[in-house]
Amino acid sequence: MSDELQMSNTSKTSNNLMIIFLLQAFISIWAIESLVNVGAQNIVGLVLVAALYLLYKKENDISKGYNRKMSFVISAFFSFLYTFYNCNELKSQYDNRLFQVIVLLVVFTGLLFLFYHAVNAVFTWYLLGRAHEVVFICKECSNTSDEAMSEQKGYKSIILVLKHIFTKRVFLCSFIICLIFWFPGYLYEYPGIITPDSINQIEQTLGFVPLSNHHPIAHTLLIGLCLRPVYAVTGNINTAIGFYTLVQMILMALIVAYSINTLRLIGLRLRWVYLALLFYTIIPFQWVYMVTMWKDVLFAGFVMLFAASFIRLVVSNSPGCDLIIHFIACVGTALYRNNGLYAFFLMIPFMCIWGLKALRKRKNMLITWGLALITIIVIRYPVMSGCGVVQPDFVESLSIPIQLFCRVLVEDKDLGAEDTQMVDKIIDTTYIHELYAYDFADNMKELFKAGHPDYLQEHIWEYAGLWIRTGLKYPGFYIDEYKNMTYGYWYPDNPKGENNYVVAENDGVCDNALGIQRKWLIYGLPANLWLKTREIGIKLSDMLPGYGILYCMGSTFFLLCISIGIILSGKKRGIVMPLLLVFFGVCTVLIATPVAADFRYSYFMTMMIPFIITLPAFRFMKE
Repeated sequence: MSDELQMSNTSKTSNNLMIIFLLQAFISIWAIESLVNVGAQNIVGLVLVAALYLLYKKENDISKGYNRKMSFVISAFFSFLYTFYNCNELKSQYDNRLFQVIVLLVVFTGLLFLFYHAVNAVFTWYLLGRAHEVVFICKECSNTSDEAMSEQKGYKSIILVLKHIFTKRVFLCSFIICLIFWFPGYLYEYPGIITPDSINQIEQTLGFVPLSNHHPIAHTLLIGLCLRPVYAVTGNINTAIGFYTLVQMILMALIVAYSINTLRLIGLRLRWVYLALLFYTIIPFQWVYMVTMWKDVLFAGFVMLFAASFIRLVVSNSPGCDLIIHFIACVGTALYRNNGLYAFFLMIPFMCIWGLKALRKRKNMLITWGLALITIIVIRYPVMSGCGVVQPDFVESLSIPIQLFCRVLVEDKDLGAEDTQMVDKIIDTTYIHELYAYDFADNMKELFKAGHPDYLQEHIWEYAGLWIRTGLKYPGFYIDEYKNMTYGYWYPDNPKGENNYVVAENDGVCDNALGIQRKWLIYGLPANLWLKTREIGIKLSDMLPGYGILYCMGSTFFLLCISIGIILSGKKRGIVMPLLLVFFGVCTVLIATPVAADFRYSYFMTMMIPFIITLPAFRFMKE
């Protein structure tokens, strides 16, 4: 009798789960149809309901009832962001306020179900050790590893010989392969891709304008270190810039090789090492950025160096030169981007807590971080001040507050007589409607610079109160404008139309008075082949699922949050440190970005994708 009762209860539970999953699938498809404007009459909707029902049921079987709280939080977070970005378009489908609320709830809930089942399956796969078995070489399986298989075959083919060479010389081979793939871009874009920001830094190195930390002075000094000696010897500015571009490319190749070798040293299977190397070599935006004179490129390199050296220090009993490399990475991260400084400061409490938990083992790392912090502070303040380096304009750090406040002014909302007088003391609003751009803060910053920025700085707390009062009075405009100014970094898609952003389409040398000119070093068929390959590679990002995610900042941010969540849900949480630095870097961009979607501002996050994917599967093993 008890067996029959147990079977009856099991049957009822199964039926209840079937109804729950069917309802979740129905709401998810309803949400998707609302987002992509697919009619409810489309028969594809029923097919997708059935497919999602099977997917949700399968995920429940795989997870074995493991409901991860962190996966729910992450799914809810991104469901909210997705709904938040599309809320205006969703509401425009209905005139009735009740229907608008219903469709927003349906979209949020449907996406929550969709994200949760997918994310929870990933969490389970990592946390149960399945990812480690697939991604890393198990010691028990070492005899059947890639190298052992190669040994058994006796290197009878050239492919196996090359494979053996790469296995034994990962760093050197990775370095050479990177240069081989990047060098055609160097020849095609010689002396490098130069933008107005680059021209300003070149002028500083040549003494035409005062030294400024608006663009990090550490990067400007590196440009000068490469440019001035060559320019003094050759008298050719193009040759000097070409030398800097070559140095930057070599430095990035060394960093990538160090990172790839790190992944191999901690036991990553050779096939995944190959895939990681391909990511750094065959993706077209890598070819473009490696020859672009931007601080963002080397900043991304320092973030990678921080992650790779951190992992080595964790798994190695004899750190050797890795401590020196880690020190350089910390200092470079803080000095090669202004927001990198604040990201590193945000890391300090977490690094101290983690280091003090096992002081004896991590003493060297704590000392390294302390020395790095002292070096950063000394260079950033007394040294720069003593050398007369001009710090960034005060208004430059107010991109987001200025843009949000100006949105209210552009909407012609009443601030009250007293607050209006405060505004008139610092800016002239005569042409604000013509100058305003909803996703670009530079125009409004220039408006403030043309007004009375000194008065604003002297009375900053009074104007902070004005900004807060206005936000409380018109919160809808602040929220909508913040979305407009930051969507590119958190929306897990590349919006089409006027909101879309392009990746790796910068080319050539901008107009300048220094005589810098583009000079092609490859012509004809090789040049056309390189250019066509780059064009096809970029266009495929709009066509191929998976590959296109590499070009989407928001999707990478989603992957980053999932990876952090998986690590924090496990027992060994210390390995989250490199990803935490990346997360804080993105957060500081969201606080001060002047542009709604600029891929180079989050290039450091994209370059970390191999680490984002593999670190949750990594276990603290002494190699």
